[in-house]
Amino acid sequence: MASLTHHLVRRGLDAFQQHRDSNPEQPLGPFTVPTWGFALVGLTAVLYFVASLAIRYTYGALIGTLAMIEDPATTTIIRTSEPDAPLPSATDREKGPLLLEQEVLLVKAQPITASFRTAIAHLRSRGGFWSRFRGAPVLAAYYLAYHLLCSALFSLVPQTLGYRALATVGASTLLCRLNATWTHIAISSPSAKRFLQQIPPRSSFRQLAGPTFINAVAKQAVLLGLVQLVAVFGLQPYAADPSLLGYLNDAERRTVWLHALVVLATATLAGVLVLIPSHVALRRVQASLLPEEDEAVVSFDRTFNGKVVPAILGGSGRVGMAQAWRSFDWNARMRLATVYAKVAGMQGALFVLFTFVLAGEVRLILGDQLDKVVMAATRGPR
Repeated sequence: MASLTHHLVRRGLDAFQQHRDSNPEQPLGPFTVPTWGFALVGLTAVLYFVASLAIRYTYGALIGTLAMIEDPATTTIIRTSEPDAPLPSATDREKGPLLLEQEVLLVKAQPITASFRTAIAHLRSRGGFWSRFRGAPVLAAYYLAYHLLCSALFSLVPQTLGYRALATVGASTLLCRLNATWTHIAISSPSAKRFLQQIPPRSSFRQLAGPTFINAVAKQAVLLGLVQLVAVFGLQPYAADPSLLGYLNDAERRTVWLHALVVLATATLAGVLVLIPSHVALRRVQASLLPEEDEAVVSFDRTFNGKVVPAILGGSGRVGMAQAWRSFDWNARMRLATVYAKVAGMQGALFVLFTFVLAGEVRLILGDQLDKVVMAATRGPR
């Protein structure tokens, strides 16, 4: 929204200035914006940023992560032909087959993350109203450390996309324990542990570094691939300044839009086939290292469908990325896709709402002068 608003305002002011330079005898009049107008638009932009960030964190990051690790518990119900009959003892079962007719029903609980309302209510019951922002300071600390480390590594490598991608992968890998700390805080019940006590031990680096490295490489490979595709189609000038489309004829404009749709489709396909699986696998690997004394806030199968023996039972408790993804069944994948679709819808609705609010504010601030500026912007430079 900010980039779109900046583009429209810049184009309008450029056209306004050119109109005044080329038509000095018909000026549009003084173009002044009151101080309260700047303050109002600035406050609106801040509110939009905060609301958008809250949606991305609570529903996209937090509930999305819970959906990645939740495995609804299964309850076994045994029905017999004689409801009042006592349950068979161990001695009775050893003697031979039971004579009572039995019907075994497996009832799977409704996933908590199947509904945003249910998920938020569940989190509030565990940690109060602010539980929807649980782990936010840790995630902010992670991104701050990540950007600082990236900046330091960028200064040590040649300034090309390839080397910068390698530096980004290195920064992600080095901070894998801090990233896992956020996952543990997000998926576990409130704990009295201090922050340093919640960081996975140094020995976990070997288990976390590989999946983190693979996930980071997948992100950078997709990003570089899309950058190259945009370059092949020659879309960079139009991405930087969409007003250049006005200089093209209809056939050229259709070609540009077709190429843009190809890039969008490729990005979507890469996200579904590469980015989401690697991200889910990483989160599940991180969750497998949750200490035994910490209780998950949702039902979590530490055995990953029986493929892993937890450390408390004498096993290694380790799970690989392939096992982590394969144990993420189809119903869970559809549930995660629904979460992402809902988040996208909420962000779209928020963008439309604030666009109308901003348009109303600009009308209030500029008054009749807005019509002349808009007309000059839509005509573009002559």
